[in-house]
Amino acid sequence: MSASSRQDGFELPAPSSADQTKSLELIEQLVEQMRDAPISFADYMATVLYHPTLGYYGSGQVAFGAGGDFITAPERSRFFTAGLAYEWHQARAADVGGEILEIGAGSGRLAIDLLELLAADEALPERYTILEISPALAARQQQNLRASLPAEVVERVRWIDAWSALDWSGGIAIANEVLDAMPVERFRWWPGKPDTAERLMVGFDGDRFVWKEQSADAPLQAAVEAIAARIDRPIVTPRETVLAEYSPDLADWLGEMSAALGAAGETWIYLFDYGSHTADIYRGDRGEGTLKCHYRHLAHEDPFVYPGLQDITAWVDFQAVEQAAREAGFAIDGERSQAQWLLGTDVPRLVERELQARDSLTDQARLAQEFRELVMPTEMGERFRVLRLRLGG
Repeated sequence: MSASSRQDGFELPAPSSADQTKSLELIEQLVEQMRDAPISFADYMATVLYHPTLGYYGSGQVAFGAGGDFITAPERSRFFTAGLAYEWHQARAADVGGEILEIGAGSGRLAIDLLELLAADEALPERYTILEISPALAARQQQNLRASLPAEVVERVRWIDAWSALDWSGGIAIANEVLDAMPVERFRWWPGKPDTAERLMVGFDGDRFVWKEQSADAPLQAAVEAIAARIDRPIVTPRETVLAEYSPDLADWLGEMSAALGAAGETWIYLFDYGSHTADIYRGDRGEGTLKCHYRHLAHEDPFVYPGLQDITAWVDFQAVEQAAREAGFAIDGERSQAQWLLGTDVPRLVERELQARDSLTDQARLAQEFRELVMPTEMGERFRVLRLRLGG
């Protein structure tokens, strides 16, 4: 039994001895769970990502930024956060409540930059709440905010670890790259044909984790029927069945959010993530589905490598999110690409002003590159999308 580094013919960088020991401990726990029968991939993914002491997010193993495993939009450029500052000003002008909620704050970079921008505009929220289920990440965020912001600004921030702990009076809520890290179920099917679906479970063959096929259970059957119903054009039939994923917890998560935020004043909710529409995600030529793993900026497709040390994500089906959001009581304001969203704010004018204020060609080139990475189709501009929901009001 080993924390294998091999993936599709290449070797990932070796973890430290301490990290390998941690991963092996998590493997032992997972193997014990599989002693009597394979477990669902959603249970596997939840464990390797969110186990409180051994999981990638739960233990704080995740490393953000240029030296970590991946870079999110707030770490790429403050221009992303400037777009959210614009949205905050629009919300305040519309008499939306005076609080900000961030769901899953990562390193705390977005919170730091947003609070700095709003402090400069004398537009700080009455309270900034961070919902963070990982104690290790919450501690890191607290340390980073205290090192970066004045004490009187940090005093407005509080941390909670569950929707039930939220005391909310209305405002804006932000979830950046949260949905893609929700545990998913994996299945194999002929795209668009629900009766062909087979559920993929996770077992152990004595050396490593392996896929185990089972007949579709009732939740999977319902999920694939809903997927097929959302596909409004014929799918090119592939030569063989293909892999795919869906999020079994999405509806419950949105329901909890609706219950927590909907009892108070008006709230605008911004969901940022990479994904697409149903027909694109479940195309017949996506033989391996959309599951991706990230380890030290190397992307690959093997979720069984280095359990607890790598990120695992899947594309977000924004049509599924919209459907579940409506059923949970949200109003849908619209979904668009990150580029369309940013270009509709005052960020382009901000970029122009900052470029004009720089004498150094190097600084100008760096700022221009930051903005391009956020809006160009070949970068984050089209692959990342934003859905705005509303409650109350």
